[in-house]
Amino acid sequence: MSHSNQFDMMERIALDLEGVENALAESFHTGSEDFNELIRPLSVAGGKRLRAQLCLLIANAGNSVEMERIKIAEAVEMLHLATLIHDDVLDQAEIRRGEETIHKHKGNKVAILSGDYLFAKAFRIVSDMPHMGYLKIFSHIITCLVEGEFMQMEDIYRIDQGIERYMTKTQKKTADFMEGCMELGGLLGKWSDAEIVELKKYGHALGMAFQITDDIMDYRETSDTTGKPVGNDLREGLLTYPLLSIVNDTNRDILLADIKNLNHGGNEQDIIDYVIAQGGIDNTLAVADKYCQDALTALANVRDFDGKEFLVLAVQNLADRKV
Repeated sequence: MSHSNQFDMMERIALDLEGVENALAESFHTGSEDFNELIRPLSVAGGKRLRAQLCLLIANAGNSVEMERIKIAEAVEMLHLATLIHDDVLDQAEIRRGEETIHKHKGNKVAILSGDYLFAKAFRIVSDMPHMGYLKIFSHIITCLVEGEFMQMEDIYRIDQGIERYMTKTQKKTADFMEGCMELGGLLGKWSDAEIVELKKYGHALGMAFQITDDIMDYRETSDTTGKPVGNDLREGLLTYPLLSIVNDTNRDILLADIKNLNHGGNEQDIIDYVIAQGGIDNTLAVADKYCQDALTALANVRDFDGKEFLVLAVQNLADRKV
């Protein structure tokens, strides 16, 4: 693959993303100006559009139809935005993408309705596509997301949840979505069934590595680098891989008491230091490395194509983030 071909792929994806942004802007001209004013800033802020980019890259590397891939990518971003809005309600978060969250500005009812509208709009877009496989993938993604949220709510301060259950939540809340985006791109690009299997494996591994790496940030980053205070997950009772990996019969009760005391004058740095000293970060890095390798192995089983280098780079960027 030449650098010229790689550059051409970047240009095609950039053009498609422009089409996605225009489609989103058009979709947010509804009969409710309140809704329009709430959603537009979040959409314009955009984020990385990682999920849409994964879908568009694979679709472009195959034999896809421009309008179909733009509409599917638009639906992907709507679905993602809907989950963020609902997450903010569940977490009672106050800021999203530099803007005041909808529930903070207008209340939970408006926020939930806004998210519901985006879910419905995304499914409407997908239902108009000629391939029923798209609808099945979207249905699977949203089912997994909701199941993951239920599990997370059940596991607040649940220190005995175990690693296996935590990994299941991570799969449902993050990895299944990225896996679905790779599959959508494969269907759009008319990839072979065997290649789509490997693309899905890549998406799954990337998603798992992405979330597990993010778990580390709560233990060794600052609010300047993550946008939230260090130890924020701990204070909210969200127990992630670094801590869960070092829980045993001896420290379980003491750790839980210390975590619950964080909102009553406790010191999160003491817990963070203990988790690090017990090998929690090293344990997490090892698992993240395994998923990064899984992602690269899946890619190696797929033919060379324009854009493959960017998928490798995405894995390498995660690896660099862990350092």
